[in-house]
Parts: sequence; C-alpha cells; structure tokens
Amino acid sequence: MSLLLVAALLTANPTVQTPAETSEPAAAVTKPKKEKKICRADPTETGSHMVKRICLTQEQWDAQRGRTTDEFNATMPNGR
Repeated sequence: MSLLLVAALLTANPTVQTPAETSEPAAAVTKPKKEKKICRADPTETGSHMVKRICLTQEQWDAQRGRTTDEFNATMPNGR
C-alpha cells in the first residue's frame, strides 16, 4: 500500500526531476584534447647503452629550439 502511495506522489508532483532530466547531455560535456607528445633520444646522455628519452609536446620542442638558437647566437661573435 505504501509503495502505491509513494508512486502516486512521485508522478503527481511535477517538480521532482529524475537524474536523466537534471544531467546535461553527454555531447555538451567534452574533455579537452591532450596534446600529442613527441619523444626523442637525449643527445647529451653519454656512456650508457640505455637511451634516455625526452617526451615533450610540439610547442615545448619549438620553445626549446628557440632558446638553444638564442643562446648559440649570443655566444657567437658578430659576423661569423
């Protein structure tokens, strides 16, 4: 009897929402895409048969290349 009473109250009350109505659609909730990492052997690591790999995103590799180029240009005399 009480089960019928609860069922009647739930269907009669329009303000009660089911979990499906309260949650947002799955398409609206998307995870940000992870950037693909690029792994390269560490050229500074010597004396070992085990290769040390460095994994960075393309943006990080570009930034590192820019820093290395800037440091090289700063150490070289002008005109050479």
